[in-house]
Order: sequence, then structure tokens, then C-alpha cells
Amino acid sequence: MAGAALKWCSDYSPRQPAEHVPPDIAERELHRFGSRRTPEGLFRSAWNQVEYALNQQVEQPPEARDIYFQHTQDLLGMIVHNPSAHQDVMLNSFILSSYIPLLRKRSHKEDITRQDCESIYESVGAAMAYMKPLDIHEPPQWIMLEAAVLALSARTRQPELLLYPSSPREENSDHAWLNHDSYFFQDQTKYPIQQKLVATDKEYDEWIQVLTLEPLVDRAFRRAGLDSDLSSYKINYLLSLVITEAAHQELAEEEKRFLDILSSAVASYRKKRPTLVTKPSIKNAA
Repeated sequence: MAGAALKWCSDYSPRQPAEHVPPDIAERELHRFGSRRTPEGLFRSAWNQVEYALNQQVEQPPEARDIYFQHTQDLLGMIVHNPSAHQDVMLNSFILSSYIPLLRKRSHKEDITRQDCESIYESVGAAMAYMKPLDIHEPPQWIMLEAAVLALSARTRQPELLLYPSSPREENSDHAWLNHDSYFFQDQTKYPIQQKLVATDKEYDEWIQVLTLEPLVDRAFRRAGLDSDLSSYKINYLLSLVITEAAHQELAEEEKRFLDILSSAVASYRKKRPTLVTKPSIKNAA
């Protein structure tokens, strides 16, 4: 049975929200990276702390769950103060830290509010600004785009339209067709999103929607009355506006319209209900 449980974890668990991962698997993952001290190992351990705190299959009082969230923040602090930490791990650590208050509320089954979404927008925007002062002529970095999509969802100030970042369990499973970068979450159901800059030939499970950012940005640019033929300029423009508005600096009318159009485009991916499957089909077996 132990072998079956491990196979279940490897094959199927990316589908499940952390709340519903079987307790034995959740506990095994909790301790799996406990001795790692590299930034990457600390980040995986931080996420395992979060997922264990969220797990509703494990009986534990609210104060016990809070201890795991505090451990998470301690681990993230170790990462951001480590001079060898790669930029991607640093930004992901800031993003996870931004979401801790909301994840804590999820673990306590408390409602997420409009103010929570506002806080995510401000915090993710601040993390983007801290990591890289933008040069409009530099190629945009993909990790910044993933953060921008999270920010655009938070910008709606509607909890049901808020994207959550995926954990390593959900994003980097052994089965690529199940991997997803983020997800909407409502009524204990995930609505997963795989984010791409341009169209991809990769195939994903029908449960996952692929959000291709570049055409959304192009369309928003045209509709907002803006003009540029350079894709890198448009992407950096998006990043700069998110950082600016999240810091409560005023935008021009066309800039605000550009972000409004993109926020609506990201939110539209929530409206298609996923096919809720607890086991992969036979055709997807490894």
C-alpha cells in the first residue's frame, strides 16, 4: 500500500488542492526537504509547510496551523537573506510571503475579502519593483510576467477572480500535462491555469486552461489606443504599470484602461468551469 500511495502522489496529486491531499502524503512531503539548506530546498520546504497547514484531512487546531505558517515565513526569510539565492527563487519567495495571510485564512476556512486582494496587488507589485528596476529596452523576464498575471487578477478586488500561485507539487510534477502555474480557487475547487508568453505545442490535460499572454497584451494595447510594434516594449510597459499602480501612483487614462482590459482578460479564464477529475484517464498514464 505504501508503494501505491507514493504512485498516487506522483501521478495524481497535482490535481488536488492542498486541502485534500491524503494525510500520509502530506506528512511525508512535510519532512522531505527539512534538512535542505540551499535556497531551492528551503523554498520547497516552505511550500510543504504551507500545504500541510492548509490540509483539511489532517486534524489540527488553528494555532497549530499558524505555527506552520510562521515556519514558512522563517524559511522565506532565510532565502531572501541568502546572497547565493537565484533571482527566480527570490521573487517566488516574496510572492509566497505575500500570499501567506490569505493562505492562513484559507486554512481557517475564513472568507477572502476585497481588501485581501488589494493587499496582494500592493505586495506583489512591491516585490516586482524590489527585484528589478525596469529598463524598457531590456528583454522581459518570464518570472516577472507570472507575477504580473497574479497581480492583474488581484487588481479586480474580487476574491473569486484571484489567482493563487501553484506549489512545486502542482507546478513541477512528473507528469507535465498536469502542471499548472496558478489557479483560481472557490468552493474547494481549483480552476488551474498554465501561463505561456506565446502559443505552445505542448498538450495539457483538458482540466487546465492555457493563458497565452502576448496576444492578450497586443489586444489590450490596441483597445487602449496605444501604439508600438515591439513585443518586448509592450511587456515591459505592462510590468511598469503594475509596479506603478500597485504603489498608488497615478496612471494616465489610457494606461489605466490598458490594465483594466488585461485584468478582465485574465479574469475571463475563471468563467470556464474545469472538468473535475480525481484520477487521470488511461490515455494519460505514464
